[in-house]
Amino acid sequence: MEWGLEWLKQAGYGITSALIQPFGYIAALLVLLLALRQIRAERRLFHARLTAWPGRLLAALPAGLAAGVLVSAAVQFLGLDLNADAVFWLWGAALLLGLVRLRFAAAAYGAGLIAFLQWLAGWFDWSASPEPVRRLASSLASFDAAGLLLIAGLLLPVEALLLWRFSRRLAGPVIVDGKRGRPIGGWRIDAVWPVPLLLLVPAAGTSGGAAELPWTPLLWSGGGPSGWALLGLPVVIGSVWRTTSLLPAAKAARAAKTLLWTGLIAAAAGAAAARWELLLPAAAAAVPALREIAACIERSREAAGSPLYAHEGSGLRVLAVLPGSSGAQLGIEPGEIVSKVNGIAVRRPENLYDGLMANPAFCKIELLNHEGHVRFVQRARYENEHHQLGLVLAPFEDAAYSVSGALRSLIGLLPWSRPYRRRGGTAPAADGAHTAAHNAAHAPASAAAAAGQAASEPAAAEVLPSDAGSAAQD
Repeated sequence: MEWGLEWLKQAGYGITSALIQPFGYIAALLVLLLALRQIRAERRLFHARLTAWPGRLLAALPAGLAAGVLVSAAVQFLGLDLNADAVFWLWGAALLLGLVRLRFAAAAYGAGLIAFLQWLAGWFDWSASPEPVRRLASSLASFDAAGLLLIAGLLLPVEALLLWRFSRRLAGPVIVDGKRGRPIGGWRIDAVWPVPLLLLVPAAGTSGGAAELPWTPLLWSGGGPSGWALLGLPVVIGSVWRTTSLLPAAKAARAAKTLLWTGLIAAAAGAAAARWELLLPAAAAAVPALREIAACIERSREAAGSPLYAHEGSGLRVLAVLPGSSGAQLGIEPGEIVSKVNGIAVRRPENLYDGLMANPAFCKIELLNHEGHVRFVQRARYENEHHQLGLVLAPFEDAAYSVSGALRSLIGLLPWSRPYRRRGGTAPAADGAHTAAHNAAHAPASAAAAAGQAASEPAAAEVLPSDAGSAAQD
């Protein structure tokens, strides 16, 4: 009983130390900034908002917390020689690497860099160096970087499971430029999770006292420490994925499968480095390299695929559906093709409006589903419903905007960074002016009068399959 109370107290110390650190809040802020960036892009690209930032936080934060509990429980019997300095080194590396590429902010890349620096620093004598350099070298040598590699390796399979399970709630539609400059519809999955960890470490590296263990940690080979404690370590896992050739769930399932087996190998490499010190440089290279291999494999598969969100001769392809709209109530899904509306064949946006106006009180829609089979949906129409049933169609040749490539680094998440760019390189017009001009040029007067809104889709154009090669992981 006394042992249990002592460890409850240690857990309180660990959780408190994690809460007073800024890093956990930075991780949550990263998820929020990704959601806000997607919202800004949707308003410019589609003149609508399909993403809600509270929903993104509810999809990311509880899942990250559950992953943290799972991994923390798994490593409680290992005994990792880490301290508070390891937390600062890991986050310093993550923020610096995130300025190069957003995905490099994940724990796998920072742990690999720190392990390599620790191994490299061990070859030099720092006693004659200036005081700041000696303090940095002493701080870097004060913990076992192999423990960070092990944690990072264990987090990769967990990331794969989270990607497979929560991808749909973290996805949003986008328009990208293809290889030939043509606009392509696609989806971006902001699969980033903050994961709070509580690690079993020697009490000398914490400020919360010490407790005895009734077991011997598996990876502890030195003399017995004065006691053990729990160290709070918040980390970030995940990255941003993009697809133009698959549905978000299918994209996530395929990427998660590759990430799972590479993650298992990375976890084994981290465990080997924690057990045998000579393997530290090899594991420092293997853990981030395996994470990068999974990304490269998925990029090559995406480049080889044909664009899904392109219009065909059989109808208009649906890119997304506004939440809560009549299209969502009809059960229309992204990737399906609208073939007929109230018996009128739909080949251009104007045909869609004509079909809806043919019977303003009722609509019967013929769809081609993902397997190419015909299905019908129907419902009554009511006043003030969306003039286009809430359907966001795949882009056309003269789409004015596409997403910007600035998301490749943390700089792209800053509020003043535009998540979109005007196609052709000219400066973006003001939102109101562009919307008014676009609506005046393309919306039928009858639909605008009936619904109080204007259409934002220009005339249809063919999208070549080779354009799918522009989709990549950010």
